Amino acid sequence: MTLPPPRATRTTPSTAIANLAQVGTPIYVKLVMSFRRRIETGEWAVGQQIPSLDELARDEGVARATIRHAIGFLESEGLIGRYRGRGTFVLRRPQSGVFYDIPTSWDTLVNHVPDIQIEWLESSTVMRPQSINHHGGSLSPDGYQHLRRLQKHNQIPYFVGDSYVERTIFRAIGKKAFNSPVPMQLIQNHAGDRIGRAEQTIQASNADFEVAQLLDVPVNTAIMVVTRSVFDTGEVLVYESQGLFRSDFVRVHMRLK
Repeated sequence: MTLPPPRATRTTPSTAIANLAQVGTPIYVKLVMSFRRRIETGEWAVGQQIPSLDELARDEGVARATIRHAIGFLESEGLIGRYRGRGTFVLRRPQSGVFYDIPTSWDTLVNHVPDIQIEWLESSTVMRPQSINHHGGSLSPDGYQHLRRLQKHNQIPYFVGDSYVERTIFRAIGKKAFNSPVPMQLIQNHAGDRIGRAEQTIQASNADFEVAQLLDVPVNTAIMVVTRSVFDTGEVLVYESQGLFRSDFVRVHMRLK
């Protein structure tokens, strides 16, 4: 009989959890981030067995069900595997310490397809976006389709966004197609030859009451605000969006040289 790999050592609650507790991050998210970090750093090495649910619940001072929820998240990511009669083992390390890298180039933006779930919040016709974040062009006389949606990763909400799509493009594509996790990919596929200029701005902000409710974070929690504007070759605005990301779930990485 082949013995299972050596067991990972037990640890006390991490500093990361203590720091996150100060801003009121939901406990299951704190645990997911903490356990994920242990795998990323090698504290829980690939091939090693992690402590049991009961041991982790005792070490972290939380209910067993909360630990099971966090472990289930990591299992759904393929980072760990549970084996009856043997325990739970680390299968691989995460590719990064976060769940979503905000794209910083047009090619990355239209080709990256994240593993997410989408919940529609609103769809309506308007004559202009509520705000235009990158100026220099003109509005379409045909108006825009306003789309608001909430995005989740393994049922944890991490993004709420408002998009405004020029009506001629929206009618050509159809609402059903916008169930895609990458609206910009649809714009590229259906109107790529029209696109002349695209801009993106990323800045930090804080969650107001509505956003805090949607993202399941306390009011005033730090968030990342990503605004995008796409103009056609005639400098007519064809797409405008504002996305609000949980700051603990995303990052911006750019190679400078």
